[in-house]
Amino acid sequence: MPNFSYYNVEVGKTEDTKEVVISGEVINNSDKSYATVAVRIVLFKKNITVANMVFTVHGLPAGGTRNFRKTISELDYEQVGKDITRFDIYTETAF
Repeated sequence: MPNFSYYNVEVGKTEDTKEVVISGEVINNSDKSYATVAVRIVLFKKNITVANMVFTVHGLPAGGTRNFRKTISELDYEQVGKDITRFDIYTETAF
């Protein structure tokens, strides 16, 4: 069964645009390698969901760590991103 942990997850702004970017690390705590891990992240402003999306991380070996970075072009950091108060992140599937 897949077992993943997420660390150093941050919500920020891209350097040269106004888009929101999510970055962090995913660790494969299992003894099986995975070609693709689908990760769901839900962003909240207080208790209101402002984004709910899935992105993929590729090539995660058994016991390995991968950095991820996902730009959310639909969200403007100044209008929405700076007000994000919390997030939920979890694995949807892995294969």
